Amino acid sequence: MPSTTKRKYRKRRRRKGRTARRVLTLLAALLLAGAAFVVEHWGGQSGVPTWSQLYTALGVPMDGPDAELLAQSSTTVTVLDVGQGDSVLIGQDGEYCLIDTGTADTRDTLVRDLRLAGVKELRYLILTHPHADHTGGAGAVLEGLSVEELVLPVWRAGEGGEPAWPDGILDTAAREGTLVTETAEGDAFTLGSGAIHILQGGSDWMQTADDANNGSLCLLFEAGGFRYLGTGDAETESEQALVDRYGSNLHAVLYKAGHHGSSTSSSEALLSAVQPQAAAISCGLDNDYGHPHQETLARLQAAGAEVYRTDTMGTITFTYENGALQASAAGGPQQAAA
Repeated sequence: MPSTTKRKYRKRRRRKGRTARRVLTLLAALLLAGAAFVVEHWGGQSGVPTWSQLYTALGVPMDGPDAELLAQSSTTVTVLDVGQGDSVLIGQDGEYCLIDTGTADTRDTLVRDLRLAGVKELRYLILTHPHADHTGGAGAVLEGLSVEELVLPVWRAGEGGEPAWPDGILDTAAREGTLVTETAEGDAFTLGSGAIHILQGGSDWMQTADDANNGSLCLLFEAGGFRYLGTGDAETESEQALVDRYGSNLHAVLYKAGHHGSSTSSSEALLSAVQPQAAAISCGLDNDYGHPHQETLARLQAAGAEVYRTDTMGTITFTYENGALQASAAGGPQQAAA
């Protein structure tokens, strides 16, 4: 065969090979899309596996809330493992509120874990204050889930060097059709048969531009006999203001320790008023800040609170049924941390 003819033959063969690969790639993509559609809409029915079951079968690490537990429980509070950050999911009668969204590093995992748990719609997304370890996943949550309302404290963003909300967050909310609400003390947001009460927060509570922690939204969720108190990163000064104003009305069954278990939060005065049955600490394993601090752990234990930690337990879901609080993590029911 002449050399020119051979070259033409090889070119035609290469073109056919490339075309075949493109067709196979397209077919594979269509098959995957079809399989994803089936799992998304019929997972757990008629023998179709759920995403969680598929991830488990493939050996993908899972540390999100348990979908069955959320679906079967009327009242849940899930402290999500977002490393050295903060994100709490409150569920009441099938409606959900997410408070803070962890760091940018954990944003994709956060959205994945929520969707795998069956949480595809949020009644509220509340951001306590504009620090990156609390707002890093906000954009991903707004884009990955259906969020009815984004709730923010009144914040003079950018004035005097004060921290600002993530770039483009308000544009993202507008694009996704999410209502944006500025909140202040005295406001209440209905969630199922319960309500989230805003106790204080916003930049008016800051003494300096570096004092954003004390501007954290402090909120109380109440449903039936259950009460949950979350204070963001609020420190001693802000905690004392809470105690001075509300006193024993701060009592809560479950308390999320302020500022990841820092010694500058969870003061004796606050714990004396709250008298929590259990306390949850959201912090990263072997983090650079030494959270939770031993002084804080000692104060929590002295107050009689059972202590639960995401750095040692991962994501923890608390359920409240018939006056009893129970905790469960990815590995099953949990005992309080030492």
